[in-house]
Amino acid sequence: MTRRTRLLVYGAGIFALAVGLIVTTAYMQGADPFHPRSRHIWAASLLAAAYASFRGVMIFDRAMRWRNKGASGRPSLRGFGFGRREHAIDKRMAERKARVEAAKARQAEQDQDPGATS
Repeated sequence: MTRRTRLLVYGAGIFALAVGLIVTTAYMQGADPFHPRSRHIWAASLLAAAYASFRGVMIFDRAMRWRNKGASGRPSLRGFGFGRREHAIDKRMAERKARVEAAKARQAEQDQDPGATS
């Protein structure tokens, strides 16, 4: 089963469960979701249930792929879209840090051997 098919099947199943829950809750409260005066609000709740179902399945799928792929063995929130992204400033700062460390190493080498010149 492809990833897209799996998402559609799981999403449809969760949506069907949500629809059943919404209709059951409506009838338990004495409301008729199919009455002409209140159909539109119940239709809006079905749209919200559809969005929540499929979005929940997508987040769950992303979590499972992230969990299976995690080679470091240490989870982080980056798989979910949280955390720092790679920016150009980060790259420049890493290069600067490497240059500073190299300069410190050269300085320490010159301090040990004062007769040598670069």
